Amino acid sequence: MTNDKNKKTTKTVNRAKIKKPIIKKEEIKIDKTPKKEEPVTFNLIEVIIIMIITAIFGILVGSSVTFFKTNVLKTKSNPDKFDEFIEVYDELMENYYEDLNGDDLIESGIKGMLHYLGDTYSEYFNEEETNSLMETLEGEFTGLGVNITLNDQDEVYILSIIPDSPAERAKFQAGDVFLEVDGKKVKGYTPDELSVLIRGKTGSKCKVLVRRGTEEKEITFTRGTVEIPSVSSELRDENVGYIAISIFAKNTREQLEKAIYNLRLQGAKYFVIDVRNNAGGLLTSAEEISSLFLNEGEVIYQLSDQSGIKSIKATEDKDYSLNMAILINGGSASGAEIFAAALNENLNVPLVGTKTFGKGSVQITKGLSDGSLIKYTIQEWLTPKGNHVNNVGIKPTYNVELTGEGDAQYKKAVEIIKK
Repeated sequence: MTNDKNKKTTKTVNRAKIKKPIIKKEEIKIDKTPKKEEPVTFNLIEVIIIMIITAIFGILVGSSVTFFKTNVLKTKSNPDKFDEFIEVYDELMENYYEDLNGDDLIESGIKGMLHYLGDTYSEYFNEEETNSLMETLEGEFTGLGVNITLNDQDEVYILSIIPDSPAERAKFQAGDVFLEVDGKKVKGYTPDELSVLIRGKTGSKCKVLVRRGTEEKEITFTRGTVEIPSVSSELRDENVGYIAISIFAKNTREQLEKAIYNLRLQGAKYFVIDVRNNAGGLLTSAEEISSLFLNEGEVIYQLSDQSGIKSIKATEDKDYSLNMAILINGGSASGAEIFAAALNENLNVPLVGTKTFGKGSVQITKGLSDGSLIKYTIQEWLTPKGNHVNNVGIKPTYNVELTGEGDAQYKKAVEIIKK
């Protein structure tokens, strides 16, 4: 579960685009004639002044170096270890038998510190990974709006189109294979590399060449904001509203409320909310969505850290009273477990499926100056009744294994809520 913070970003300068001044050879004249050097002499007062200035300069330089080593390179514990880190870095950069990338070497050092914690959920994200993570948690990005992957020939193609996206408006189709983006051939690109290339400022144009079947087709689209769907829904069995939540992102609450509203219009009287294989997301989103179904003052979950245990409660009365069940499995983690436990322990909402993953820790993110990010654990969360979840999981009210025939867990949920 991630507690979001403001992310710092920095702009990267493309040095290849910086024009260097052109200096013509005829503009540079060098006089190679040896010149007779005149001796330089100073009087006594000038010598004393020079000595004073030199002494002051030496003190300032020494103080600056001491300050830098004490306050920049050293920490409160094991201060000399930073000197060792720099020594190892310099030694490898200068003498290792192969060329090394200094940035990659430093990233490896940061990853090593986080790995030392022995915590699966404390990790480092480089700038590209950070941008991807933040887009997922924000629930939107600027670009085309397609889900892409590789085919058997290692070509990037469109797996599906995100509804109401620039891709849908420009008439892209699932199966389109990317050949060029703004005249640049993309053969050999990974999906991530292509995503970076195709994104840009909102309102800007992008020309894409795709292969559709045996024909090539050029499509120009306008980049726009794409909302990442985290909620899908449909009316089943005449009056059962099925809602699947894939992640708890910033805009998931809005999507969930829209789904409930539309399903009610279609005649839904019973609801099955599916958080199977939902790995979590934003802590604030899990709180907001749980609060939709709880009364003011009811405990959503509890937080445990070095200062003790604190209860996180709903601050407003519930918006919905639904006859519902929740589907869970071993892929339900973090925010999905918070949501399931909150509704089960406060409202006796039945949980159907198998035991959840058991991620009962809370992480915080810290943006670094170069646009990268670290995520590390700061707290453990407990269920409303104080039960531990970390490495334990949440047991379903009705344990139902999936078989090869149909969705037995969904069928059981419908059977329960219709009794």
